[in-house]
Amino acid sequence: MSAKILLGAENIRQLAWGAINGCEAASLLEGLHYQGRALDLNYGQFLLQMPISSDSNPYHGFGGSPFTNRPGKFEAIFTRPLMWWGNRYGNLQELSGADPQWLYDFVAKGEPVLTSVTVHFEQPEWDSYPFGQVPANNHAVLLDGIDDHQVHVSDPIDGQYWLPKTKFEPIYLSRKMAIAITK
Repeated sequence: MSAKILLGAENIRQLAWGAINGCEAASLLEGLHYQGRALDLNYGQFLLQMPISSDSNPYHGFGGSPFTNRPGKFEAIFTRPLMWWGNRYGNLQELSGADPQWLYDFVAKGEPVLTSVTVHFEQPEWDSYPFGQVPANNHAVLLDGIDDHQVHVSDPIDGQYWLPKTKFEPIYLSRKMAIAITK
């Protein structure tokens, strides 16, 4: 690849909405809006429609509240329930387990990718829950640009920026969780 690709998805600042744990919803809505979907919904309205897990398991829905931290809860939602929810508004494709090149190929086709990473792309700080081990510093961003050596992310906490692939890939590969928001 030698061209720089930047889709230019919007950036939703989750903290401005008081959603300290709302990164997955923000990243998903950024991608949906980029594809011309759910344009009648702002982030606050979208958050209110997010499926909440009755057993606090992020594999079943959002495991807590996007607005507060609750002891013993892992406030996040993983790819399967995100797919169930997001497909109500647009077209999503599960990419969990994919090699990073697959993610880049989707971006090159004009399809941004929600990726599960860590806050500030720091090393994962693993915690154990009944549903498995997860990083306490869990985060999600929208991948919306690539070039030979970098990726561009729309990060609901830190804004929009280019990041070396050498920093992105090990953090993504620690869990390999991703969803493409397709046309």
